[in-house]
Amino acid sequence: MFMLKGIRNVLFENRFYIAFYVSVVSHITFIIYSFNHSDSIYQKTLCGPAWIYATEDEKELSFEMSFGKNMGESGDSESNEDPGEGQEEGEGEGKEGFSKGKYKGSQWEDLVQNLEGTSNLRKQFRNDYDQINENSGVADSYIKRHRDFEDIIVKDVLPTLKNIRDPFKVDIDSAEDNLYLHKERNRIIEEFRKGEESTSPITMKLSKEGELPPKSPLSMPKEDRTKYLDRTLKQKKEKQLDEFISRFMGYDPNKGDLNLFVRDLYYENLQRLAYPFSNDMSYFAIDYFQENLNKEDFLRQMMAALSAQLGTNTGTEILFSIENIYYIQGKALEQYFRVKDYLKNSSPEQKQTLRYETLRQVEAKYKNLLKEKKILNVMDAEEAYVKKRIDILDTLLTHTPNFYRTKDGMFEKAKVLWEHGQWKQDSKLQSDALKLWYQIPKIPKNGDFLNQETFDTIQLLLRDVGDPADANVLSQQTKSQIEYALRTRLDDVMSKKKLREDRLLWPKTK
Repeated sequence: MFMLKGIRNVLFENRFYIAFYVSVVSHITFIIYSFNHSDSIYQKTLCGPAWIYATEDEKELSFEMSFGKNMGESGDSESNEDPGEGQEEGEGEGKEGFSKGKYKGSQWEDLVQNLEGTSNLRKQFRNDYDQINENSGVADSYIKRHRDFEDIIVKDVLPTLKNIRDPFKVDIDSAEDNLYLHKERNRIIEEFRKGEESTSPITMKLSKEGELPPKSPLSMPKEDRTKYLDRTLKQKKEKQLDEFISRFMGYDPNKGDLNLFVRDLYYENLQRLAYPFSNDMSYFAIDYFQENLNKEDFLRQMMAALSAQLGTNTGTEILFSIENIYYIQGKALEQYFRVKDYLKNSSPEQKQTLRYETLRQVEAKYKNLLKEKKILNVMDAEEAYVKKRIDILDTLLTHTPNFYRTKDGMFEKAKVLWEHGQWKQDSKLQSDALKLWYQIPKIPKNGDFLNQETFDTIQLLLRDVGDPADANVLSQQTKSQIEYALRTRLDDVMSKKKLREDRLLWPKTK
C-alpha cells in the first residue's frame, strides 16, 4: 500500500515530463506511419485534417513554376558514374523497393518496361572501342567519355517530334503541361534506378498579380559570366540549368544582363560539339543523340518559361535558342535515317555491341511516330523542321520588344529560306529571302546584330549585281558566294568553341 502511494506521488510530480514524452513519441510515430503509408508522394499526411491548411484562391492571375532539383536526370558526358552497371531486377516488381504494378495500364507502362529492359544492357552487350581513326585529332578523353546508352533509349532524343506538325503557339500553350510530364517521367526513372519511392514531389506555386515583388536588373558583365560558365561546364546539364533557373531567372527579363546570360548559357555550355573519330558511323550517331538528349531538359524548361517571358528581351533569346534546337533536331533525324541503313548492313559482330543495340532500340522507338507524322525520309524531315523554324522565327519577330535583335531574327529567317530554296532548287523561296535581307538596313538597331559581318558580305554581293529582287537573275557564281558566306559564318565561333571544350572538357594526355 505504501509502495503504491509512493508510485502515485512520483507519477504526479513528474506528470508534465511523462505527458511531454508520450506526446513526442506519439507524434513521431504518427508522422513516420503517415509518410510510409501514403498512397502517393503527392499526398503526404501531416498532423491535422486538410481543412486546417490555408488554400489560395483558385482563380490564378499569374503562374510560376518552382524549378527544383530535376529528378536526378542524367544525360551528361562528364559523369563518371555508369547507371547501367550493377542494376539487378527484382522479383516481379522491377528493382527492389520500386512498385511497377501501379503503372500498369497507365501512360508510363512502356517507360517502366524500357527501364527494366535496359537495366542490364551493359552486361549483355560489348562496349569496346574498335575502328578508331588514330589521326582524327579527337582527344582520347572524348573518345572514351561516358555515354548514357540507357537514357538514349529510355528518354527522348527527339523531343520535338511529337508536336512537329503543330503550330508553335500550340507548343507554347501546352509547355507547362509538357514540363510537368517531363518531370514526372524523370521522377519515375529516378525511383526505378534508386529502387525506392522517396523522391520529392513536383512543386508548383500560384500567386496573384500584385503579390509578385518587383524584379531587379541582373548586373553580370561578360567576364563574370564567362567565369561562372567555365566553372559549371563540367556539371551535368540538368544541374547547370536548375542552378541557373533558381539563381537568375527571377531577375528583370528586359533590363540588365539576364538576356545575355541566357544566350551564353545555351550556346557556350548546353550546346556541345560532337566529333567524328571513326569510319564506323555508329560512334558519331550515338554522340549526336547524346547531345540531343542533353538539350531535352533545356527545351522543356525554357518553353515553360517562355509563357511568361514572351515579349521580353530574355524571351527573344529563349526563342533564338529554341530555333537552334529545332535545327539540330532536324539534323538528328538525318542521323536516324542513316542509322536505319547501318542496322540493315551490320555484321553479326557489330550486333553484339552496345552501340548497335542502343541504335536498334532508338530506331524501333520512333518508327511508328514518324509514320504518324508522315516523315519517312530526310526530305520529309527537312520540310517539317524548316516549317517549324520559320514559325518560331515569326513568333520572335512578332513579339520581340522595341526591335530587340530584329535584325538577327530577320537574317535567320532569310537564311532558312535561302538554304531551303537551294536544297529544293526553288527560286521563289530564295527570292523571299532576298526581300527580307533588303529590309534589314531599314530596321532600328536594338541589341546585338550577331550576323552583321555575314550580312555585310551578302549585301555587297547583291549590290554588285544591281540589288535584284528575283533570285532567278542571280548568276550561279553569286549564289555560290552567298551560300559560302552562310556556310562559313560560324567558323570562327566554332573554332573558339572547340578550343574551349578541348581545354576544359577533353584535355589530351601528354
